[in-house]
Amino acid sequence: MAGTDGSELRYRRLFDRYHRQVYAYCRRRSDAQTAADGLAETFLVAWRRLDDVPEGDAALGWLYGVARRVLANEYRRTRRSHQLVTRLRGDCRDPDPTPEVVVVRQERDRVMLAAVAQLRPQDQEVLRLAWWEELPYAEIADILGCSPNAATHRVQRAARRVAKEYQRLDHGHPTVEATRQVRGGEQS
Repeated sequence: MAGTDGSELRYRRLFDRYHRQVYAYCRRRSDAQTAADGLAETFLVAWRRLDDVPEGDAALGWLYGVARRVLANEYRRTRRSHQLVTRLRGDCRDPDPTPEVVVVRQERDRVMLAAVAQLRPQDQEVLRLAWWEELPYAEIADILGCSPNAATHRVQRAARRVAKEYQRLDHGHPTVEATRQVRGGEQS
């Protein structure tokens, strides 16, 4: 664990430089309280493992990887808790809408979010990393623990899947619009 004055200074700089981006990453995937908790937990891990945090811009990808695991743990805990409460109450209410659904009001964006929601969680995450976080494939690969080539293929495969789902949900409108939606997030 870190503890020297130099470590404290490095940690402070790390936090000052990246806390807004890590919070935004968490917020796009959860409610405000969970995002704040995810931010705190992510930087607690960073403090404890400060020697493992890469230098420079690579630190952000490392922090995203930690935040991803922190949120995954929270989702599992919340899902188990929700399932238990639902079984105990016999209640089948729909969960609260995600932050994306609340913020995005245009119909085509709602259709795109619905299309993304129909994908496997792994496909959803790879698209979020590529489109919303705008990470290069090499950083996505580091976060997912795969090669850059595999990350590229995962993003492309998920993009094709979401385009098909978008077309299906958009009641058969031409695939040109779905393709336009998908290409808006492609990387060069």
